[in-house]
Amino acid sequence: MIKKLGHWVADYGYLFRGKLHPIWRHTPPDHYLGYVLAHKNPVILIPGITSKWHFLKYIGDALSYQGHPVYVIKELGYMMGEVPKLARIVRDFIEERDLRNVVMVCHSKGGLVGKYILAFQNADARVKKVIAVATPFLGSHMVKLIPYQNYKELLPESELVRDLDTKQDVNRSITSIYGFWDNHIWPTTHAHLEGAKNIQVPVYGHHKILFDQRVKDIVLTEVDV
Repeated sequence: MIKKLGHWVADYGYLFRGKLHPIWRHTPPDHYLGYVLAHKNPVILIPGITSKWHFLKYIGDALSYQGHPVYVIKELGYMMGEVPKLARIVRDFIEERDLRNVVMVCHSKGGLVGKYILAFQNADARVKKVIAVATPFLGSHMVKLIPYQNYKELLPESELVRDLDTKQDVNRSITSIYGFWDNHIWPTTHAHLEGAKNIQVPVYGHHKILFDQRVKDIVLTEVDV
């Protein structure tokens, strides 16, 4: 119990670190679209609930330096909207910029947005792949402790989670990365996705996982597979 409490405290240190980024950087770095190799797939960063793109900056920077055009969608705000509405915002963004072979790199709720697009808004196959980190594909019981309606669609019994679970044919286009322990979800029951490429890493914490070198390396590999 003491060890888990230590992991919890450490993870919220990373949460605080991620929340600080918007203070000194309001717009994405110029190199996100300035250092692009023609053969590299475009990447869209989709954060989790209450977060902006800054939470994925550590991974986004690495993808950019590898030559991928990295896109940030400011209209997603703090990801407090319902998943279908957020998915529509992303899909409109893709169409407006005529993006193809898109890879979405997502955290937590962002992964549900990514899967929703694969399942319901990808008839033209513009989205190639979703790389999801610590995503509760089967919901999170933790949400029962949060008294805000915005979180309720993340419950295991929610209509959204049930509907997405029936769309297992798109799981082959998903890489799900999760840790050994997560203070927001049960990794092997919530984030493990049947038919997807599931990768478990020795990381402890829902937010810390985004700042782990091994996770970054996995994303850098998976984005080109």
